[in-house]
Amino acid sequence: MLNDSPITDAIAATLAAIPELAAAMTVLDSGGNPVCRISPFHYRLGQEYRLAEVIYKMPAPSMIVAWDGTQGGNFNGQSIWKHRFKVYFRMGNAAGLTDPVGYEDLWSIVCNGVPTGSPVNIRYMQIYPGLDIMDTPGVAHALDEDLEDRFVGALVIPEIGDN
Repeated sequence: MLNDSPITDAIAATLAAIPELAAAMTVLDSGGNPVCRISPFHYRLGQEYRLAEVIYKMPAPSMIVAWDGTQGGNFNGQSIWKHRFKVYFRMGNAAGLTDPVGYEDLWSIVCNGVPTGSPVNIRYMQIYPGLDIMDTPGVAHALDEDLEDRFVGALVIPEIGDN
């Protein structure tokens, strides 16, 4: 079974390599430098907040990729493990924009945008060595504690064999 930590990093890096998505998730820091807010979350006690707190404090726009578990089984005679990841995202403030990027647009870009240097979108690429292409991704609406909209994408990626 593969370690999910570097896979989480690879998914976040792949999403950040989609030019339209990176542009939608980029803001200027206090020094006027662009900062792309697509990042992985790792469960490390003492180093980061709890996932629920990180999601609650997500600034707009931003995207967090987090491991959601691994399921075992003999899915097709070749796949023993399926790795599950969640992609939490908030859109930027659309006030005053003539062409705002909404949640529907962001999910379409995640699924169909082509990362720089790749001939295919994320659904058809091998994101990490030892993984197959992902199952069809899904997305769902959610509300945070302040009743603010956010969305959660679900990615399930089968492992090839038993690594």
